Amino acid sequence: MKNSFGILGGSFNPIHFGHLRGAEEIRQRFALEKILFIPTYVPPHKSPEFVLEYRHRKNMTGMAINSNPGFILEDIEERLPAPSYTFRTIQALLQKYGSDTEFSFVLGEDDFANMNSWHSPSIIFSLCTVIVITRHGTSKNLQQLVPVDLKDEFWYSEEEGTLMHKKGKKVYLSSLPVLDISSSGIRSLVQQRRSIRYLTPDPVIEYIEKEKLYY
Repeated sequence: MKNSFGILGGSFNPIHFGHLRGAEEIRQRFALEKILFIPTYVPPHKSPEFVLEYRHRKNMTGMAINSNPGFILEDIEERLPAPSYTFRTIQALLQKYGSDTEFSFVLGEDDFANMNSWHSPSIIFSLCTVIVITRHGTSKNLQQLVPVDLKDEFWYSEEEGTLMHKKGKKVYLSSLPVLDISSSGIRSLVQQRRSIRYLTPDPVIEYIEKEKLYY
């Protein structure tokens, strides 16, 4: 039997309960053994001056997920070429974990709708299942979210109830409860010297205070 792992990447600047609760929902809903949390080493779509140093984001992510045996911190991107393109990360994960592991790449609907701006998005769909998170209910139509440049690569399977990529991989749409928390909102509160308790785990709060981050 193959292992089934989810891939959740992001800047995690900082990680918060929205990330954690969403990952736990997806892990259980899709019967995934583990969720790999992958802090982006060099985000391709963000200016470096607006992203906290990688080691801090990595440390906070590790602290946040430490108590959940279903979560794993994966730092593979710091050993890959920059910028951190998702297709290269997934290729490296497949090489690291081997053919006994099947991966599901988890991303939000906005990111999915803009994947035509990513580097080699078709490779991603050929390598793993994709789980698209929506916070607006499952009435959303996946076919409407597919970027125009990629529409010819997909077809809808009535039998599976999913989008199918021409390489045989599936795309699922999954609705999650809304936790109105954002990393940018947390950074803003820190800058204002306001409390961020109950928005991110206590070890992360203590780390931010100790390292004087976001001030």
